[in-house]
Amino acid sequence: MFNEVQQLRQEVMRLNGRVEELSNELNQLKSQSLDRYRDLDQRLGGSAAGAGPSASVAPAAGGAIAMGSAQEIPGEADAYRAAYALVREQSFKPAVDAFNAFLRQYPDGKYAPNAHYWLGELYLVIDPPDPEASRQAFSLLLSEYPDNPKAPDAMFKLGKVYYLKGNRAKSREYLDRVINEYGNSNSSAVQMARDFITQNF
Repeated sequence: MFNEVQQLRQEVMRLNGRVEELSNELNQLKSQSLDRYRDLDQRLGGSAAGAGPSASVAPAAGGAIAMGSAQEIPGEADAYRAAYALVREQSFKPAVDAFNAFLRQYPDGKYAPNAHYWLGELYLVIDPPDPEASRQAFSLLLSEYPDNPKAPDAMFKLGKVYYLKGNRAKSREYLDRVINEYGNSNSSAVQMARDFITQNF
């Protein structure tokens, strides 16, 4: 049973990663398209499209890409992709080391929220799991990036982590917060929180 749960967790992580990867590619295409449009507009003498940074292109609500700083730091994307590649290879402990190294080098980077989120996930699937380190990673994401698209998912995960740690009251507090704060959004974390409460409380 435990092995089946671990396999399911790993499969969910793999699928989440693929969604993140596709969302990232889509976000880059949108940004490139907007940059090309602005360049053309400026060459034609227009000014309306030239206002504001190209990084204002934001992912759709509930999207997997969670942005830290508006500008990507040179080398940051490659470092993030290298760390994430380890997740896809299911090299979870090396991935933990890689994401921690990434955050030391790019603490305020564009992909910092994603790195915190993946650390929270990874600490739950390494052997042995480290729920406290997972709690810290998800908590940091929420405290540093409260308006980030990954916030509802991190909040839901905190509810699960507290449940694993045996703190049912704190678990229910976070699960209720997901429902109360994001109930009117299209975040899948809301339904997951409702389902978890139904199954465990």
